[in-house]
Amino acid sequence: MSPAHEPLDGLHVLEISVTPAAAYAGLLARQLGARVTRLDGPLLADCAPENLDGFTASIHRGKIIREPAGLLQESFDVVITDAAQHSACDRRVREFAALIASRQPDTTILVDIDTGGADGAAITASAAAGMSWAIGNPGMAPLTLPLDLPYYHVGTEAAAMALLGLLLARRSGTRGQRWSLSPTDVLTYYAGQIASNFLPYERPWARDGARASMSGGSYPAAMFECSDGWVSVMCRTDSDWVGLLEAMGNPSWSRDEKFQDPREVARLHADEADVHLKAWFATLTRDEAFALSDRHRFPMAPVLSLRDSMNLPQFEHRGFFVTGADGRREPGPPWRIRVPREAAAEGARVALESWSPSPAAPLAGLRVLDLSWAWSGPMVTAGLADLGADVIKVENRGRPDPTRVRGPAIRNGATVPGPPLEATPYYNQVNHAKKSIAVDFTTAEGAALIRDLAARVDVVVENLRPGVLGRRGLAYEDLARRNPRLVMLSMSLLGQDGPMSGLGGYAPVMSGLAGLDSMVGYSADDLVGLFNPALGDPNGADHALVSLLGALLRLEETGEGCHVDLSQTEALVALERVGVAAVEGGAELAVPGNGHRAFWPYGTWRCAGEDEWLALTARTDTERGDLAGFLGLSGEPGPAEFAAALDETCALSEGAQLEVKLAALGIPVAAVRTFEQVQSDPRARITPVPHRYLGEQLVLSVPWRLGEMRFPARSPGPLLGEHTLLVLRTVLGMTDDAIAALSRSGAIEITHESSRPADPQ
Repeated sequence: MSPAHEPLDGLHVLEISVTPAAAYAGLLARQLGARVTRLDGPLLADCAPENLDGFTASIHRGKIIREPAGLLQESFDVVITDAAQHSACDRRVREFAALIASRQPDTTILVDIDTGGADGAAITASAAAGMSWAIGNPGMAPLTLPLDLPYYHVGTEAAAMALLGLLLARRSGTRGQRWSLSPTDVLTYYAGQIASNFLPYERPWARDGARASMSGGSYPAAMFECSDGWVSVMCRTDSDWVGLLEAMGNPSWSRDEKFQDPREVARLHADEADVHLKAWFATLTRDEAFALSDRHRFPMAPVLSLRDSMNLPQFEHRGFFVTGADGRREPGPPWRIRVPREAAAEGARVALESWSPSPAAPLAGLRVLDLSWAWSGPMVTAGLADLGADVIKVENRGRPDPTRVRGPAIRNGATVPGPPLEATPYYNQVNHAKKSIAVDFTTAEGAALIRDLAARVDVVVENLRPGVLGRRGLAYEDLARRNPRLVMLSMSLLGQDGPMSGLGGYAPVMSGLAGLDSMVGYSADDLVGLFNPALGDPNGADHALVSLLGALLRLEETGEGCHVDLSQTEALVALERVGVAAVEGGAELAVPGNGHRAFWPYGTWRCAGEDEWLALTARTDTERGDLAGFLGLSGEPGPAEFAAALDETCALSEGAQLEVKLAALGIPVAAVRTFEQVQSDPRARITPVPHRYLGEQLVLSVPWRLGEMRFPARSPGPLLGEHTLLVLRTVLGMTDDAIAALSRSGAIEITHESSRPADPQ
């Protein structure tokens, strides 16, 4: 494999950033090959003054920094800004952002990141989206996502929107594109997907310390302390639980009937099981526990400090960290885009001939073969389906998607009637609007069928362990021989090669290895990690979408397919730029809790109602003055005076009322909402979608806006194998005799559902 032509080579992007949101979007565009010009000015970020130079050098690496003079006379392919509605930045910057947008030709893609109101701070966006509600210890203050992470997430989505806009313009000539989104929109999108694994099962999505609420449905999903540090363990299947018990020597307590089913342990006996696991892990070092997890095949990772994470041999092997002119390391792009060394000619076809984009369905006609499972990969392909793509999901009843085996929904204490693999809300959320075919590609006939399908699609997406597809003759090189214009996305835990590439696991394994969980808690002695948000999955999906849309733009430019190799752990480290700058400067970041290094006051305060909290901050002297006046403070109050006054005022007030009053003053503020409150708010724009067994279910779709247009979910998740016959007949043109032969061989499964017509696309 050889490096690829950069997807955005020759394109010019203007970045007007006052937060890490637009700055990170601009960096992603630069990493994809665009020429990026940034309007000179300060960045309001959660960064200590002594680390600011290293951080800004990292996030602006490769950009051209310019003064306003002359920019108004230039036109750009894309303009990305987060300044237009940001009340804490210089008024002249806001005015310039509006002015330059008005002077661009209608061929320019404009991307506006809303950072006004509750979106004006990471802590308030996290509170408004229901995200903070699920991070922390029961009864204690909900924790925000640290290090301004919400801004990086919205910046990643903004970059993806810009890429889609460029594709839409090239394929359909659509002009006047004005794209927008907000941090709250993005975090609601994240939270709603994982909450579908909690709320429809009548288990809470709420703070439960260093573990997922009720273990997220299957025990364990928690952090445990070893003799020299913490580890994250997340068993999602029966075999994972069996492997963990084997590593423990199958102790006598584990033979009790109540510990046999990990789902029942999660629901009824997690506290009791925790006592046994805590005692066992305390006897081991992290390395010893990690070795046992590898030997007995259960998902686990050490909770590393960021410094230790940066020194993983896997990152060195892949060359993930790059060295700037100042000699300091910084994260590079978390993807590798490669093409075969030798062009393939066998069976060449013209890709994308049926792609017929429109503003309402920018990816209409794009055909995607989905070989992914669990959350991150299906989230990518569900997003493509939201945007109009025809997504064909490959499944196998013998080893069903983990989201299918979470069990039927529970309502009023009773199981929703229906087949156990079908009445599953989590699967329906992350696989809505797709077709399902039941193929066992571990058989020779099934693998051949996948190769036939890959020859007739534009994109393949997979998130299996590296090597799984290759052993079946389904690696990119195999598929590209027949379809040289194929774009294939592989999104693994740590990348396709390297000494740790074979490691499997879920989101907490990623955030533990990335050094992120070591910074989420109330202090270094009271960590909670990111088990409920499972942030590695949606973050990996968003970075995958950026790299995939970039690869499609590259295909448009060169006519050449490619393989995108994404490391989801690298995608998390890429967000920790402030921490990396601190480490390279010789320091360690303290666990921030609900603190911020640039804004004050900044935090979450308990209100009068039961478990009711209010998040707020003041970013400027003007905002602090307005807040001081509201609180009755005189003179020049400091952080301690503000904290005491907020403690007193909030304790006597309802959070919703305070939110209204402070928002009227222009203070970034939001009541900490439960996700039940979020999804009942019509502003959340969550689509009700009918399902055969679940009835009407609220489904989250990509949180993007094109003008006033959104992209709601169009249909529910498919039944397993529902479209097998349809796809084999219409995509491959197979005869009934050929299909029957595949069925007899065990390569496919034909069910009574396979004769149903496809859901409308």
